[in-house]
Amino acid sequence: MASIQTTVQLSTVPEPVERASRPDLTVWELTMRSWHLLYDFTPESYAHAKTLLERALALDPESAEANMMLSLINHHIAIMGFVPDVKPAMETAYALARRATQLDDRNEYAHWALGISCWGLVKYEESLAALERAVALNPNCSLAYGSLGTLLGILGRSDEAIANQEIAIRSNPLDPSIFFRFSGLALAHYMAGRFETAIEWAERAIHRRPSWYFAHFLLAASHIALGHDEDATSAVNDALDALPGICIEDLNRVPLKDPEKMGTLRERLLNAGFPK
Repeated sequence: MASIQTTVQLSTVPEPVERASRPDLTVWELTMRSWHLLYDFTPESYAHAKTLLERALALDPESAEANMMLSLINHHIAIMGFVPDVKPAMETAYALARRATQLDDRNEYAHWALGISCWGLVKYEESLAALERAVALNPNCSLAYGSLGTLLGILGRSDEAIANQEIAIRSNPLDPSIFFRFSGLALAHYMAGRFETAIEWAERAIHRRPSWYFAHFLLAASHIALGHDEDATSAVNDALDALPGICIEDLNRVPLKDPEKMGTLRERLLNAGFPK
C-alpha cells in the first residue's frame, strides 16, 4: 500500500489498492471515512468510526483494512483514556490487529496497528517485531517510524528513539498526530536524563494537543528531576485544567519497561502533585 497526503486532514493515509473488487468499494469507503475520524481524537469521532467499521466488517469480515482500522480506533480509545476501563479496548485492539496481519501480511499499517496495540499489554518484543516489519514493508511509513521511536523510548533506547522520531517528523511534518512524535522525543530525552530538552518537547506536544496526558506527565516529572518545584506545580495545574480526571494511575496505559524507571517516574509525579 502506498500513501497520499490528504488535503482535509493533512495526514498520511493508505491509498486504495487496485485489488479491491467492486463489491468491496463500500467497505473501502467506510474504512477511509474511519481513517479521517481517527485524526479527530475525540470520543464522539471514535464512536462514529466504530459504527462505520462494524458495518464494514458485517459486509466483509475478511477485510484486512477494516480489521486494522477497528484495531486503531480501539487502541486510541484506550490510550487517550476515553473509557473508564482501558484494558478491554486494548485487548480488542490487539486481537483485531493480529487478525489484520493474518489476512494481509504485507499490509504495513496492519503491522503498525499490531505494534502499538502491544504497548498497554506489555508485549514489547512482539511490538518491536511488528513495527520493524512495518518499516521494512514501507520505508516511507512515517507512522511506523514514529511509533517505533516511541517504543524504543519506552525500552530506554533513547538515541535510536530520537533517530526514528526525527525520520517520522521529516517524512510528514504536517501530521495531525505529530504530538505523539513530540512526546516521543520528550520521553527519549527524559529517559536519557536530558530533562531540559524533555521539557521543550513536552511543551510542544501539549501545545499541539492539550488533552494528551503523557506529555503533561513528562513535563511535570522533568521539572521535578531538575528541582523546579514551582514549575512542576504549574504543570500539574495545567494538566488538571485540560484533563480533570488525570491521575498517576494513567501511567499504566503505556508503562515503561524498566520497573525502576517506572517507579521513579511515579514518585516524581507524586511529588509534583498529581493525584494517585
